Amino acid sequence: MNIKLVWRTDVHLSDRSPASRTDDWMEAVFTKLDQTKLVAGKVGAQAILDGGDFFHIKSPSRNSHDLVRRVADHHADYPCPVFCTPGNHDSVYGDYANLGQQPLGVLYSTGVFKRLYDQYELYVTPSGTYPFIRKVPGSTNTSSENGHWVSGGIPESVLEDTTQPIVRVVGIPYHGKTYDLERFATLQKGEEDYLICVAHVLASTQGGTMFEGEDILMYKDLAPMAPDLFMFGHWHKDQGVQEIDGTKFVNIGSLTRGSLSQDNVKRRPAIALLTIDRDTGIHVQVLRLRVKDADEVFDMESRVREEARDMTVDAFVESVREALVETKSTSVEESIEKMAGVLDVVRERALEYMELVG
Repeated sequence: MNIKLVWRTDVHLSDRSPASRTDDWMEAVFTKLDQTKLVAGKVGAQAILDGGDFFHIKSPSRNSHDLVRRVADHHADYPCPVFCTPGNHDSVYGDYANLGQQPLGVLYSTGVFKRLYDQYELYVTPSGTYPFIRKVPGSTNTSSENGHWVSGGIPESVLEDTTQPIVRVVGIPYHGKTYDLERFATLQKGEEDYLICVAHVLASTQGGTMFEGEDILMYKDLAPMAPDLFMFGHWHKDQGVQEIDGTKFVNIGSLTRGSLSQDNVKRRPAIALLTIDRDTGIHVQVLRLRVKDADEVFDMESRVREEARDMTVDAFVESVREALVETKSTSVEESIEKMAGVLDVVRERALEYMELVG
């Protein structure tokens, strides 16, 4: 007996199409959601795990009631429940304390999506799913939420059946640009055979910091921790599936392609199928979705203009760097003014920026 789980992340659903897309964005997204639902039904999945950023627009008033209704209708006949960890786009200011006023909060309250973050955890066995509200020291949470009873864990009859694997899934939502590593370090295994951590954070083999100043977790720093599998949302780039010292990392990127970046144009979105056996462990299969060619859905002429603009900016930055290297005694402003082959409007804009930053 084994467990089947389906993974998706960063759907970024919105009433409006991204500026770079020429097709109907909502229809394109729901086509991908349909494929995910079809796979879940075909394999008999116990649950779908969603890594967050299901919605794209953070402002609640800019997401229509019709959009939320359509999401609810779409998920009404899913073959299994959906458990979602909030992303930075799911709440105003990226703060999931505001979920009560967000579209995702509505879906939680109505039961369309199940919560998967902080004390809201999940046990899964081949026989079903068992949502669980973990008691947090000092908290007042009870065994019910919005009138819906929540299981207190796995029934004793299931625990006594040693032929069934038990999986526990925990969620770490987006919680700011500086990540709280204690959220990861304090995770501990209990009665489960395997522990899965869903996290809406940046992570990679190299680690470091994103140019906006946001942390990037390094796989090797997470590998010694309790989870057997980490599944990441947030970074749209497909970084594949890797294993370090027995710990698996699934980081296959966004379910959708919303921008004209090189990664989005060439990338073929995917979901992951997890097959979990008590004896043989966790097997991850990446399933590529059917999508249209880039030139059918993207404004490729805009891409050419964007690349030309980027090349111009890169060339300007490099020329400034070279000028500063050659004239160490000259100020940045003087170097910019003396540069040859630079349009006046570009030179003036650069000087304006210099004045703004003091």
